[in-house]
Amino acid sequence: MASAGKGPGDNPEECPVCLTGFDDLVQRPRTLPCGHTVCTLCIDKLKEQGRVTCPECRGSHAVPEGGQFPISYTIEAFVRRMRDVKASAAAASPPPSAGKGKGAAGSAGKMGAAGLSKKMRSLLQEQEATVVAAITACQEAQSQLDQYEATLTGWVERQQQLEDSLQGLMDQSRSSRELLQQEKFRVAPKRKEAKKKEQELQTVREKLRTRATEQEALKVLATVFHLTGEVEQVLEECQQCFPDAGILTTARKVREASSAALEAAKAVQAALETVSTEEPRPQSVPEEPRPQSDPEEPRPQSDPDLTIMEKVQFILKPSLKAEDFRSLTQRTRSLLQAGRVFAVHQVEGQRRHARISLEAGRPCLHALADHPPPLGASTLQVSQVVPPSPPCTVFLDLSWPGRAPRRVHIRLSPDTQRGRQFLMLCTGQRGPSYRGTRLYGVGDKGMPGECVWGGDYESNDGTGECVLLPGLEEGVEGRPWRAGAVWGDGRRGVFVITTRDDQGDLWPCCVFGEVVEGLHVVAEAAQHSDITEVTVVDCGVVL
Repeated sequence: MASAGKGPGDNPEECPVCLTGFDDLVQRPRTLPCGHTVCTLCIDKLKEQGRVTCPECRGSHAVPEGGQFPISYTIEAFVRRMRDVKASAAAASPPPSAGKGKGAAGSAGKMGAAGLSKKMRSLLQEQEATVVAAITACQEAQSQLDQYEATLTGWVERQQQLEDSLQGLMDQSRSSRELLQQEKFRVAPKRKEAKKKEQELQTVREKLRTRATEQEALKVLATVFHLTGEVEQVLEECQQCFPDAGILTTARKVREASSAALEAAKAVQAALETVSTEEPRPQSVPEEPRPQSDPEEPRPQSDPDLTIMEKVQFILKPSLKAEDFRSLTQRTRSLLQAGRVFAVHQVEGQRRHARISLEAGRPCLHALADHPPPLGASTLQVSQVVPPSPPCTVFLDLSWPGRAPRRVHIRLSPDTQRGRQFLMLCTGQRGPSYRGTRLYGVGDKGMPGECVWGGDYESNDGTGECVLLPGLEEGVEGRPWRAGAVWGDGRRGVFVITTRDDQGDLWPCCVFGEVVEGLHVVAEAAQHSDITEVTVVDCGVVL
C-alpha cells in the first residue's frame, strides 16, 4: 500500500505555499492573525487590495501598517535548532566510502534505536516537558474558570433574589401608599363634618347671647341640646376611627425598610463612583503605570502571584471596620501588609483617599491624596479610624539630601486647639497637610534651648499665617525649654520642636505635644548645613 504524502503545512521548517525552507533573509517566517505562518515572499504575492488570505484556513486579514505581518521568532529559533541538529548528525555519520561494515553499525549506534541522534532526542524531551507544563497550566486555568463561573452563577442567583426582594419592597411601598391615600380620603369628609358642626355651634352661641324672651331661650336651648349630641357623636366617631393603627404601622415599617434600602443604594453608588475613577484598560493590553499613583500600590487584577479565584475572593471580601484595626485580625494584617487598605474622606464633593500601612505592628494612616486607590481595595471612612481630636500619636517623615526618610512620632496632648490643628495637618482632612513642607529655621543652633521651626504649608518660608482653627493663642504660659517639646506661640499656626534642654528663663508658649520617638532625627536635621533642605516627605497618624 502506498504511503500517504506529506501535505502543505506539515513541516514547520517550510512555507506551506512555496514549500521552501524558511531562512533569515528574504524568506523569513511571518505569523498571520489566525496563527498560521507563511514566508515573506509568499505573503507579498498573496496581498490583494490591502488584505491577505491565509492559505491554510482561508481567513482574510488586513495588512498591518508598515506592510508586513510580525516575524515568527519562535519558528526561526526552531529552524536554527533543527539546522544545528542536522549538522551534528551529518558530522557524526561516516563517509560513504566506509561501506556498510563496522562504520555503519557505529553510526546506527550513535543514532539510537529509533534512528534519532542524542541531541534530537534531548530536544524532543525538552519540548515534551514544555508541552506537559502548558497542558497543566491549561487544566489549572480551566479549573479556575470553572470555579469562577460557578461563583458568578451563585452571585447571579443571589442578585436575582435581591432584585425580587427589592421588587417586593416596591410592591409593599406602593400598597402602603395606596392605603395611606385611602385613609386620607376617609379623613377628608370627617374633617368637613367637624368643620360644619363647629360653624353650627358658633351660630348657636350667637343666639344664646341675643335671645331676650323665655320662649326664644327655650328654643335655643333645645337646639343646643340636639346639636351638642350630634357633635359628641361626630367626635366619638373621629376618636374611634382615627388613626388606623394597622395602616400607620405598616407604613412606618415599609418606610424604615425603604429608607435602609435607599441608604444602602447610596453606599453602592458611592462605591461605584470610586470604581469609575479607575482608568479603563483593554484586557489584552498590559496595564501602564498611572502617573499620579503610587507605583507600589498593588492591583489585584495584575498580580501574577494570585490565581483567578484568589483575586475573586479578595475583591468580594466584606469591607473593613474600625474594630478590625483594634483587634488586627489576620485578614486585616495581610491587607495592610499588601498595601490594599485605604480610608476615604469627602468634603464639598471632593473625594480623597489615604493609604493605611502596617509599620512595626502599628496601622498608620498617611496624609490624604487626590488620586484614587487601586480597584478592589478595601476602604472605610477616615472618620471611622481617625479620632476627632487628640490625644493621639502622629508622625512626620523627615529627609534631606544624603539622608533617607526617617520617622518622628509625636504624642499630641488633649484639649488644645493647636493639637487639633496639628492632627488635621498630619491627615489633610481640611485640605492642606504637612506633606511637602520644609523646616525653615533653627533657633539657638548648637546651644541649650536649640529648636527647629516648620509647618508653613502656605509659603514654606515662615511668613505664612497657617491658621485652620481659631483660638491657637489659647494655653500660652511661661515654660522652660525641654527637649522633645512640640509647641507654638502667638496666633500663627506653625510649629516648633525643641531639641535641647534649657532650664534658664521661661518662654511664653503653648506646648501641645511631645516627641516620643525620633528626637535624634530632628536634632540631626537641626545640624544640617541648610535647614530649608529638610523636607517633610510624609505625615499621618498612628491608628
